[in-house]
Amino acid sequence: MSFERARGGKLLYLGEYRQAVEVLTQAIELDPDDAAIYVNRGAAYAALAEYGLAIADYDQAIELDPDNVTAYNNRGLAHASQGDYESALRDYERAMELDPHNAVVYNNRGVAYEAQGDEDHALADYNRALELDPEYAAAYYTRGTCYANREDNERAVADYDRAISFNNKFAAAYYSRGVAQGLRGHYEQALADFERYLELAPRASNREQVEAVVRRLREGYTETTQEV
Repeated sequence: MSFERARGGKLLYLGEYRQAVEVLTQAIELDPDDAAIYVNRGAAYAALAEYGLAIADYDQAIELDPDNVTAYNNRGLAHASQGDYESALRDYERAMELDPHNAVVYNNRGVAYEAQGDEDHALADYNRALELDPEYAAAYYTRGTCYANREDNERAVADYDRAISFNNKFAAAYYSRGVAQGLRGHYEQALADFERYLELAPRASNREQVEAVVRRLREGYTETTQEV
């Protein structure tokens, strides 16, 4: 492994995505036949919301290594981020053919199904992901969100509970559980969840709205949190 590939991977892990792209580009110049470098640079581009460039890198990775499960999964994510769920589903299905016990791919396919309004297939995939990995916090979260969309807030809260039990810094799970608790009339629990969410996600795009709900809950209002 070249120094540039290792450094680029570290920058990607640290969230320094633009720098990661620059260093991984240097790594590709040194070793243009290494599929893993294209996968990592594609992940950096995706994190920068440059999905077209990400897909181009995943295409190249797959050309070099046609059995690269991560490349298919990540390309599926990039297609889904562009709203191209049909292409995403094709990539997830290919990844499953190569690795039928990959819980992450099942969860991602479930998200794509749900985005298309197919909640039944989405739930089936979330359930399968959790069969494969019973401690997979993200799958509990996505399944909980699917239940919440069906207005089954009791099951939603139970899944958010499990997600948080496996990842106690899962900001989105606290937020979503707060919403579900508010809709159930459990305002004290909702307040605690929203406060924890704000601690974990100080730069959240909905911070002002959540802070407004927190103020109302602290003042004793009992309006639902549906507007957040």
